[in-house]
Amino acid sequence: MTDTDKSLSDMDHLEDLFAAARSEPAQLPQALQAAMLADAQQVQQDRVDARVPAGCEPGLNPQSLSTRLWQQFISAVGGWPALGGLAVASLSGLWIGLAPPSFLPDPVESFASYSSGSLLGSDLDYDVSFLMSDEVFE
Repeated sequence: MTDTDKSLSDMDHLEDLFAAARSEPAQLPQALQAAMLADAQQVQQDRVDARVPAGCEPGLNPQSLSTRLWQQFISAVGGWPALGGLAVASLSGLWIGLAPPSFLPDPVESFASYSSGSLLGSDLDYDVSFLMSDEVFE
């Protein structure tokens, strides 16, 4: 019986402490607040300095704009390693397209090959004289 009475009085004591803490909000010391604001301003200035190259004013140098756009593209792709992988994949696709393996049809041969006008359906091995003959239309 005495343990429950003791725990209830401890809870009342804690509740009184919480009520006192809620009634007086904690104040941030002025020195800490000034140090935090100075640090935040320094971080913001470092970010601005990192974006604009040294000796360039934003908006006046067109070369700096193209440099910034190129840097943004590289970072959007994923950096130099990802850009290298993209270049290798593009060149591999070009190579496979121009010189395909033996099991794939060759698009260069089919589109760039010379075909004479006398062979109308060269894939079906018909020539124009066979198609114009009377045997076909009967």
